[in-house]
Amino acid sequence: MSTFEKAAFDVDWAVRHRIRRNRFAGGMILVGGLLSTLGIWVGCGGGGHHAETCGPDTCAQGCCRDGECTSSSDQTCGVSGQACQDCTAIDETDTCDQGACICRAAGQSCDPGEICLATGCSNCHPDCADKCVGADDGCNGTCQINDCAGCCNDQHQCVSSANQTASQCGTGGESCADCTSSDRTDVCNQGTCVCQATGQSCPSGQNCTQTGCSNCHPDCSEKCAGANDGCGGSCQDSDCSGCCDANAQCVAVAQQSDAACGLSAETCRDCRTGDWSCNAGRCLSVRDRDAAFLSEVVPASVSLGGQFQVTVTMRNVGRDTWTAADQYRLGAQRPQDNATWGLSRVELSAAESIATGQDKTFSFSVTAPSSPGFYDFEWRMLKEGVAWFGQRSEPLRIYVGTEQVEVCEAARALANQQTDASSTIQACIDAAPAGAFVELPAGRYQLDHQILIASHPVTFRTEQTTLFDPPCDTSGTGCAVLVASASFADTLGVLRVLQNGAALDHIVVDGNKSGRSQTASAQHCASYDNQYGYNIQMVCDDCSLTNSVTQNALCGTGCEVSGVRHNVLVWRNTIASNGVHDHEGMWSDGLTVHDGRQSVFCENRIMDNTDVDLIFGGCVDCEIRDNVLSHSTAFASSSFAAVMLHAWPDGNGGNGTSGDYTGTDTVGNIIDCGTQHRCGIGLYLGSDAWYITDVHSGTVFGNVVDRAQQGLLIDDVHDMIVFDNVVAHPAQTSTASCGTKATNAYGIGTRSHNVDFSQDRFGTQYTSVDWDGCIPNWWNP
Repeated sequence: MSTFEKAAFDVDWAVRHRIRRNRFAGGMILVGGLLSTLGIWVGCGGGGHHAETCGPDTCAQGCCRDGECTSSSDQTCGVSGQACQDCTAIDETDTCDQGACICRAAGQSCDPGEICLATGCSNCHPDCADKCVGADDGCNGTCQINDCAGCCNDQHQCVSSANQTASQCGTGGESCADCTSSDRTDVCNQGTCVCQATGQSCPSGQNCTQTGCSNCHPDCSEKCAGANDGCGGSCQDSDCSGCCDANAQCVAVAQQSDAACGLSAETCRDCRTGDWSCNAGRCLSVRDRDAAFLSEVVPASVSLGGQFQVTVTMRNVGRDTWTAADQYRLGAQRPQDNATWGLSRVELSAAESIATGQDKTFSFSVTAPSSPGFYDFEWRMLKEGVAWFGQRSEPLRIYVGTEQVEVCEAARALANQQTDASSTIQACIDAAPAGAFVELPAGRYQLDHQILIASHPVTFRTEQTTLFDPPCDTSGTGCAVLVASASFADTLGVLRVLQNGAALDHIVVDGNKSGRSQTASAQHCASYDNQYGYNIQMVCDDCSLTNSVTQNALCGTGCEVSGVRHNVLVWRNTIASNGVHDHEGMWSDGLTVHDGRQSVFCENRIMDNTDVDLIFGGCVDCEIRDNVLSHSTAFASSSFAAVMLHAWPDGNGGNGTSGDYTGTDTVGNIIDCGTQHRCGIGLYLGSDAWYITDVHSGTVFGNVVDRAQQGLLIDDVHDMIVFDNVVAHPAQTSTASCGTKATNAYGIGTRSHNVDFSQDRFGTQYTSVDWDGCIPNWWNP
C-alpha cells in the first residue's frame, strides 16, 4: 500500500467507525480538506478511485462514493458529483439537508468547538468512551453505540473482563451473559462462559457439574447454598425467594412460621425469641388481635335447603386471649354479616379460652339456600363491636342444587388434533341447559374462532374435575387446553364470558403468541390495537375463574374483567408468560380489572407477564390478597409494574375508571422480580407514570416486594391506609421512558395526601419522588 493510500485508508476507517474520542480530545479529522489535497476518494479496501470516474456530468443529482453515484443520506451527503461526506462523522453536524451537512436541531452547522446534539448546538462534548448504548453521555443524552471492550450490563455499564463474574460475562460490547443460566457453563473465563472443571463449554445435552461435564442435570432452583443438587454435588448459591433454614432448605414466605422467618435467601430467623410474630418475612411486634386461617372442610356442592356440617380452623396469633365473654367470634363475609347459610356468627363456648399460638376449630351446621346456583362461603374472626381482624378463610363458591353434567362428547375426537374445534365446543355450550356443568375431555383443542358463554349461565370445566381438585398448570396435563390457531383473528378473547352467573374452572387458555407472531393480529397489536391479543374477557357479574391457566396471550391481557363488575371471583389460577416486553405494543397484562365491586382476587400465581402483572382501575369492598407474582431473568419477560392500584382516565368513549378502593384490602401479596430486577415498580399505588388520575381509599398492608427496580411507590394518592409492607433489595436505577431514573425502596409523590401510615410497625421512611410521565423499565432501553 502506498503512503497516500495508507493515509487515506486510515482516514476512511476513522470516519466509517466514528472514532470520536480523539476528536473530543481535540484531534479533529478534516475529511474534506485531506481528500481534496489527495485528489482521491477511498474505497473499502484502501485503494483510491480517481474523481474523474464520477463527476458533475455523470452524477448530477448525487455525490460520489467509491467511484459511483449514490443517493444522499446522513452518511453520504453531497451534490453534483462531489465527494460524499459523512455528516455524522464530525461534531458540528448530524444530518444531510439538500446536499449540505447541518445540525438538524440548529438548522445549520454548529460553530467550531461546538457539538451538535438533539437539542441544538452545545459546548458540552458527550463522552461515550468505554460506555454502552443507553449510558449517560454527560450531556443530557444517551450513547448510541457500544464502545466497550467488555460486556454491557442492564444498567448500560461496561463490565471489563477483569471485573466480570459468572453472572456478567462477555466481550466486545455484547450484552453480559449469565454463565450460570446455562446448564453447560458455570464460570466466566476472560469474557467467555465455560465449565470450570473442564475449561470449556460442555457439549450439547451435557451439563456442567463440579466434577466436569455430565448427563445428569443439577437442580438448584428454589434451593439454598449447600442443598443437594441432585447430581452428587451441592448448590453453590442460594436461589430462594424465602429464607434458608439450618438444613439448607428454602422456606417460602407464604409457608413461614414464627420459628422460620426471612426474605431472599437470608438465614431464617426465630421470631419467638421476643414478643414477635413472623409477618411477610419479617419479625414484627405482635398485635393485640390477629388470626391466621389454617384450614376448612366444606363440600363442593350441596342439595337445596340441606343441612350439613363444616369446620373452619383459625390460629390466634395476637396477644389477646379469645373468650366468649370478650365477644370473640367467627363471622360471615362476602358480604360481611350475611346469613346466606342460615347464620352470620359462630360462638365460642363459655368454657373456651384460646390463647396466643393456640388453634380453634369451629365446627358448625349450616343450611343451604332454597334456590339453585353458586353461593359464596367465607369467614373471618372479629371482636364484636370493636373490629374484624386477621386472615379470611378460603373464598369458596359452593354449588347448591343437583349438578347437571353435560360432557362434550362430540369434541373428544378433536383432542390433540390439528383440526378446528371451536364450532363443536361452542355447540356443546349452547345446547346445555342453564346452570349445567359443561365438561370438556382433557386434551389440546385448536381454535380458529372464539368461544362464547353468552346466552345462559353454565360452568365450563375439564371432565371429572371439581372445585377442590389441584389446579391446572402451564403444561396443561390432565386439563382441557384451548389453543388459538395461527389463523385466529377474533377480538377480545379466545374465550369470552358475557353471561352473569357463569363459571370457568380447570380450563387452560393458550394464546399461542409464538405461532401468531407474524399474523395480521400481531400487526394490530404492534399498532396498539391490543383487542386482537386477549386470552380471556369476563363481562359478567356473579361469575368466576378458578383453578385455570391463561398463558401466552399475543398482547393486551391474559384475562380482563371488563366494566364495573360485581361479585367476581378469580382464585387459584396461573397467569403466565403473556405478551413480550421488548417489542412495541406486544406487551400484555396478566390480569386486568377495570372496576370491581365485592370481588375477590386471591391465591393466583402470576408469572412473567409483560405490561403490568396485576392491574386495577378501581375495586370497592374487594379482596386482593395472597397472590404470588414472579419474574424470570429474561428482559423480554419483564413488566413495567407488578401490582398496580390506579385509575384509567376518561377517553373519547368515557371509559375511565373510578380509582376508588374503599373497603378493599390489598394484603399478603408476594412479589419477587427475580435476580435481574425484572419489574419496574413492585407495588404501585397511583397512575402518574402514565397519567394523572384520582386514586384513593382502601388499605394496603402486609405485602412483600423483593428485587423490584422501584419497590413501593405511592403516587398522587389520598385517604389510603398503608402499613407493614416489606420492600427488600430494590435496584439503584430503572431505565425508564424518561431516561435513567434513580430508584429506592419506598417512594411517595408530592401530590399524595392524607395517606395514613400510623399503623406501620417498621417506622418506614418514604423518599419524595417524581415519576410523572416516566414509565419504568422501558421496553426499548
